[in-house]
Amino acid sequence: MQRLALFDLDNTLVDRSEAFRRWAVEFCADRELPDDALAWLIATDQDGAVPRDWFFGEVTERFGLAASVDEAWRQYRHRMPELVSCPQEVRASLRLLRDEGWTVAIVTNGQADNQLGKIRRTGLDQCVDAWAVSGELGIRKPAREIFEAAARGCGLDLRGGGWAIGDSPVHDVEGGRAAGLATLWVSRGKDWPTELTPPDRTVTDVVAAVQVLRGEDSGL
Repeated sequence: MQRLALFDLDNTLVDRSEAFRRWAVEFCADRELPDDALAWLIATDQDGAVPRDWFFGEVTERFGLAASVDEAWRQYRHRMPELVSCPQEVRASLRLLRDEGWTVAIVTNGQADNQLGKIRRTGLDQCVDAWAVSGELGIRKPAREIFEAAARGCGLDLRGGGWAIGDSPVHDVEGGRAAGLATLWVSRGKDWPTELTPPDRTVTDVVAAVQVLRGEDSGL
């Protein structure tokens, strides 16, 4: 198997959940929304699982925003890259992988301005060889084609194998498996859905995932 590692972005390499919470706090304060608005926003967001156009449609209707759905969504995409964070140890782990001969890429769903903003503002653009963003390509995980695009961006072919690493059982694990990759699930403390075929390996965070790839985990 070739040393190719395809990482998810949100809630794998970067803390999207905390960034969203910070955005929601600002959103509520700026508009002087009622006390229950923050909890509603976080619940309705479903950890980023719902389409953003639907989400902002719900938001504008519930709170009677003057801005259109498209404008509210645009403002969100401008702000989120400023709020997202990537721990130094995550960037260091990716650099170490590359120093040891691994090729590393990001495979992410989302609008190009939002996702590329996150990649560049966190310095991840300096830690990977390529990325594939659904908003640029018109292809979304779990489709095999977006994993293929990431591999091509690295000058490689999925026929050589590799790993898909991420927190989504469907987008990252099932998608990666269908693309012919070994799978590494970043659980974030959650239980694996019993109705799905388990990943090849499970870890709690992306730093531990890199340790598995490097063969440092005692169970490898």
